[in-house]
Amino acid sequence: MELQSSTAIPQHLAKTIMDHLKKMLAEPLKPDENSEIAAMLRENVDKVTCFSDLHDYMDANTLGESEEIWEELTDGIGPEGDEKKVQAACGVVNEARTIVDEWIKRGGLKANLASQKNDDVVRT
Repeated sequence: MELQSSTAIPQHLAKTIMDHLKKMLAEPLKPDENSEIAAMLRENVDKVTCFSDLHDYMDANTLGESEEIWEELTDGIGPEGDEKKVQAACGVVNEARTIVDEWIKRGGLKANLASQKNDDVVRT
């Protein structure tokens, strides 16, 4: 993956993060560690007003393809480091988080849960 300052990579990453959050809110809960996180998110969705708030309930840095994309962007950095490459990778990740942050602030996360609750009412 190139370290260009294009918006395609941050937009893709943001979409994977939003899809991951939507999936956590939409899927039936199965008894495992992820279901506990999803349950906490569902119970506290009104308290999540920005990306940073997600850290109260999970390691938000691992949502979507965050880890995979970070690995690709920083591949080949040796122990001596490469400050320019690390800063470029941080820029991509931060841009994606800004997109997700704006989505949350516009009500995207809460709307997804509301939609799920409406679906549950229709099914019963």
